[in-house]
Amino acid sequence: MKISALVFLAALALLPVARAATIAEVRQQIDPATGKAKDTATEFTVTGIISVRATLADGQVLAFVQPSGEAGLPVLAAAADAAQLLPRNEVQLSGKLADGQLGFAVLQVKPGSVQVSGSNRPFGTPEAHGADALKDASALAGHYFKLTGITFPGGKFDDSGICKVKGDTGEVTLRMSKSVAGREMPAGPVNVYGVPIKVDGGWQLLTARILPANGKEMQELATKYTCMTCHNPDTKLVGPAYRDVAAKYRNDPDAEQKLISQMETGGTGKWGQVPMLPFKGKVPPEDMKQLAQWVLGYRWDAVLAE
Repeated sequence: MKISALVFLAALALLPVARAATIAEVRQQIDPATGKAKDTATEFTVTGIISVRATLADGQVLAFVQPSGEAGLPVLAAAADAAQLLPRNEVQLSGKLADGQLGFAVLQVKPGSVQVSGSNRPFGTPEAHGADALKDASALAGHYFKLTGITFPGGKFDDSGICKVKGDTGEVTLRMSKSVAGREMPAGPVNVYGVPIKVDGGWQLLTARILPANGKEMQELATKYTCMTCHNPDTKLVGPAYRDVAAKYRNDPDAEQKLISQMETGGTGKWGQVPMLPFKGKVPPEDMKQLAQWVLGYRWDAVLAE
């Protein structure tokens, strides 16, 4: 029995143990010139916040685990684990580096290793860049930022996961979740947030959110009418976060009119028992329409995370 126990303990000692590492340490094991993994044997355990995710054509999910204000790490997970890799979730996960299907190294998530320790966590203020940033995004690799002044070509998204859009100085390529297929593209100028990735020698933006370019003006308008006393775009206050409202109505063709009606009449019950005051007669109809469209702009957060 003693010999058997010693053999068992010796076998346990030989089992691979995941190495706790910072995201920066794991990124050092990826060749910046080729994007390929240098160490595919070590199992790493990392902690960070999900900044962006996209469901790929084969059903796997590509996401970035982001330390606040620093470059993130691309991870690839099967659908069973991907349900926990939602944007703004703080996670701990384990895996080994491997060459991903898009041509660059990813941390292949070990099944069952994802643990969520918090939700709706911030991961740094995104810097604003123009379209030129994606001509050579080597210096921005892994960083979450926003592209300003983007316009979509119009029509509906196809199922390719790729969309070419116009920026201030030329065309850029967005990589998006397959969940956008069949949806109407955003109208008018928008800001697009995400993380740059290099695919087939060219830079694309793995897209996290799409927001109207007039967001600052709309927030000022919402403040004028005291909307911001009870609401915040990203976090729940007295009332729900705008991105939660937009997520609820993301598939509703009558969403805009429903939001306007809610503004006009107020009421309770849809989001809790704290009453929303009626704004009919206090807010001009055109301003209500603009505010409803702005709030619904946050629906892309939910769509891109599907």
